Amino acid sequence: MTKLEILKNDIKKFGNLAVAFSGGVDSSLLAKLANDVLGEKAVAITIKSPYMSAREIDEAVEFCKIYNIKHEILELGILEDITDNPKDRCYICKKSVFAQLMKRACELGFTNIADGTNADDLGEYRPGLKAKDELGVLSPLKNLSKVDIRELSRELNLPTHDKPSYACLLTRLPHGHKFNPSDLALIEKVENLLIKNGYKNIRARFDGKSIKLQMSGIDMARFTADDKFKPIIKEINAMGELQILLDLKGLREEILK
Repeated sequence: MTKLEILKNDIKKFGNLAVAFSGGVDSSLLAKLANDVLGEKAVAITIKSPYMSAREIDEAVEFCKIYNIKHEILELGILEDITDNPKDRCYICKKSVFAQLMKRACELGFTNIADGTNADDLGEYRPGLKAKDELGVLSPLKNLSKVDIRELSRELNLPTHDKPSYACLLTRLPHGHKFNPSDLALIEKVENLLIKNGYKNIRARFDGKSIKLQMSGIDMARFTADDKFKPIIKEINAMGELQILLDLKGLREEILK
């Protein structure tokens, strides 16, 4: 059996499946296949909160419309326990989010909930994985690498096959930074501006005083030579009295230290 056939067979065994759907490459593949295999017995549930990019929510909605996937938006606020961005933020947040997601799935008649965790995730330090495991969230993609998932997505002609990996906006803030919604809005505006101008895989790190732009070395060279460089910097500068930095170390996934 091919990897795709094995995955479809695994999904079929669940009988019903609610997918925690962010709109990223992993959950998009899972939601599409769950819909193909289980039909009405599958649903994609997307969390909408102040620390999730509205752009990504819109992309998730559009993906489900294109593939006729049953889709729910679950709107949540910010937990009081994570407003100072503690080191165990991911664990606290995921435990609460998945508990509420499971509750909503149950209300809709679903007994199984899954996320897009893959084999590469299991080899990294991700406190959120502990939370989901404690709650019994399934991971049908756990035997596939990120490369496998992108290849299967390309095979299915999914528009997400080459989508950059993003994370919630809280990962752009240093631990211990007591944030407010305006901090998150600023980060999102800066990232949206860069994405709109052709720089898709970027991060805008914010420590309360400085915006640090991270992108690949290739994009960095392109950005500084871009005719739009000065207008972009000028537009960011107009968002507030901030230092604007370009991280010469390039794009890294960890949050700002």
